[in-house]
Amino acid sequence: MADFEELYRELGKKLRQAREARRFSQEKLAGQLGISRASVVNIEAGRQRAPLHLLWQFSEALGTELCLLIPRREEMLPAAEKVTVDPDMLRQIREIAHGDADSIDLLMRFVGKLKASIELNSPVREVHEQKKSRRKSRKDAS
Repeated sequence: MADFEELYRELGKKLRQAREARRFSQEKLAGQLGISRASVVNIEAGRQRAPLHLLWQFSEALGTELCLLIPRREEMLPAAEKVTVDPDMLRQIREIAHGDADSIDLLMRFVGKLKASIELNSPVREVHEQKKSRRKSRKDAS
């Protein structure tokens, strides 16, 4: 993964979502962590790269595990194409997300990945089949 800027933006987005879920203000969180509110703003925006010990403190202050705040590889993959869903499913996604644009985007990406993994000629499926084949070869060689 070469795009570290995107990694830090995604990390910041997860930190902001966790902070908002706990109903913490940026000021309150900054006070607990002993950093400035500007640092919280910049970390959440992905402009400032927080060191590991500070991320650990974020997770403790927000009552979550650090591993849940760090974006997974799958989340960093660009969407292959715009996902289209039928109007009823789109309504359900919007309802579940309570109109939150970030949550709608996350759910739409999930649906896109799910659809891609199901499609027969999907690159995602091909990668999965290759991994499965390699595992089988290693198992057979043992």
